[in-house]
Amino acid sequence: MNKKGQVHYDNLITLVFFLVIVSAVGIFGGLVYFGMNTLEVTLKTVDFVIPTEDNTTAVALNMSTFQDILGVVVYPFLGLRDSLPYLTYFLVFSFIIALGFSAYLTSKNPIFFVLHLLFTILITYFSFLLSNMYIGLLADPFINALMINFTIYNKLMIYLPQIIFFVSLVFGAIAFINIMKPQNKYSSTDINY
Repeated sequence: MNKKGQVHYDNLITLVFFLVIVSAVGIFGGLVYFGMNTLEVTLKTVDFVIPTEDNTTAVALNMSTFQDILGVVVYPFLGLRDSLPYLTYFLVFSFIIALGFSAYLTSKNPIFFVLHLLFTILITYFSFLLSNMYIGLLADPFINALMINFTIYNKLMIYLPQIIFFVSLVFGAIAFINIMKPQNKYSSTDINY
């Protein structure tokens, strides 16, 4: 419900969610990728012959070893780990697009553009802290081995302050331009689009 005088902080809240999601989703994806890779390597070391019944009416499926069964049941699921880096990229970039839609659809008082700029500076400062923390995490050999397959995510986290600043600045400008639109198409005093 939009009431006169009610403050809308949709873009600001979206920026905070963007920062939290970007920081968490890649590291979680790296952990899942590493876990699935470790599970597959461990399962490939286990192999034994499965005893079968000598039944002439049964259809022979050539499933005589444990690895044959894992090849049908488990390995296709573990093969999905190669799509995890792409899922994190699409999640991050779809969130940037959602941020743009939110900024465009949110109409604000022009004074809130100044508030948005101040909040952008504050959130950029926190993204500097997160970026430095991530660079410190990459210095650890274990975390570096986890995140080696997430090259775009690594670049995204290293350049997070620049991305946050420019994305929030552009979308703040979109929200500000949305204010300048005329309320009706027959207005002669405003700019007609």
